[in-house]
Amino acid sequence: MPKARSLFYQDSLLEKLHEVQSTYGYIPETEIKELAEKYQLPRANIYGVISFYSMFYIEPTGKYIIRICDSISCHLNQSESVLKAVKSYLNLESHQTTKDKKFTLEVVECLGHCGEGPVMMVNNKIYTKIDGNKALEILGGCI
Repeated sequence: MPKARSLFYQDSLLEKLHEVQSTYGYIPETEIKELAEKYQLPRANIYGVISFYSMFYIEPTGKYIIRICDSISCHLNQSESVLKAVKSYLNLESHQTTKDKKFTLEVVECLGHCGEGPVMMVNNKIYTKIDGNKALEILGGCI
């Protein structure tokens, strides 16, 4: 087995990416370069893994990452009104971070609670059957 492949299995690249992101809040270029050297892979391969998983970031994010589901089931349950309220409250578009690095907003395809929409996730906490007012109440608790 080639050295890079054996390193990959001994010391998982995904685990290392999670560690780096946990340390910095994102995965800086310097760390990507070090991982590429460690695993003897082109940096493009490391970027490929990072970009495949939507919860890895290569730029700093907010303290609170807000994910609003807009899958068909949430959309049919008015997730658009939740998104509109949150965008207006934070003055953000999807995939943007507030200047104070407090909030990052993401519109996602599914959060796995299709029968309980609309669904919003703040960091790792799921909120189901919300409306715009409830979303703003939740965000107000983050301030």
